[in-house]
Amino acid sequence: MSNAPEAPPIYRTVPLPAEADAVREATRAAASGADPATLFWVDRSDRAQCAITLSPDVPLRAAAQIVHVGMTTLGNALGATLPPLVVVGFRLPTTVLLNDAVLGRLRVCRPASCGIDDVPDWLVIAIDIGVTRFAESSTEATDLSLTTFEDEGCMGISTGKVSGAFARYLLAWIDRWQKDGFDPIRTGWMSQARIDGGEIELHIGGHDFAGRFGGLSDTGGILLESAAGTQAIGAVDLIETLDGAAG
Repeated sequence: MSNAPEAPPIYRTVPLPAEADAVREATRAAASGADPATLFWVDRSDRAQCAITLSPDVPLRAAAQIVHVGMTTLGNALGATLPPLVVVGFRLPTTVLLNDAVLGRLRVCRPASCGIDDVPDWLVIAIDIGVTRFAESSTEATDLSLTTFEDEGCMGISTGKVSGAFARYLLAWIDRWQKDGFDPIRTGWMSQARIDGGEIELHIGGHDFAGRFGGLSDTGGILLESAAGTQAIGAVDLIETLDGAAG
């Protein structure tokens, strides 16, 4: 049986060997003019790794909300794929949890030359999700903060199925974002956030931040409250800057 993702016809799927880096391949292709909705998918059985090229039509300041669109997409895609008794959650800024252990993460990348008021030539959105159990001899196997589908008893789910579900749900959530604005995205994100109410520490873009999580702003910024007041970490700061030749 093929492990290839079942993506909607709008996507052009590009399979990659197991050792490939989907983000590197997608950013290189995007910088060279690849069509939007090109799905780069790594053909391996242990981790669901894929990257999708996007072509925004708004400045980076607004396009950066795609980070939260992607997280909400991933939460919905996993919720529809996994058994109902497992709990999918988010940890700031882009970590995905399964039963409160780290399952994987989402990444969004942009051209290094793109300013906040520029319309990006391209964006790449990618996921890396643990599917099968870590080898007993591996460091990951002894780290109880990490998990996979198999470790949580979710058997028989292929990496291609996860990547295909993410690709399908991404279309729906981008469409809703464009029609209804950021509010539905923020509501979906907050419903799966796992924040205990205490002070959190974040390291983003080479800077350290600390405070109590105050939600997401109207523009997608992460709000942190402290004695000094409320600080907003912009959604743009959650996007990696990559040249097309990097990764």
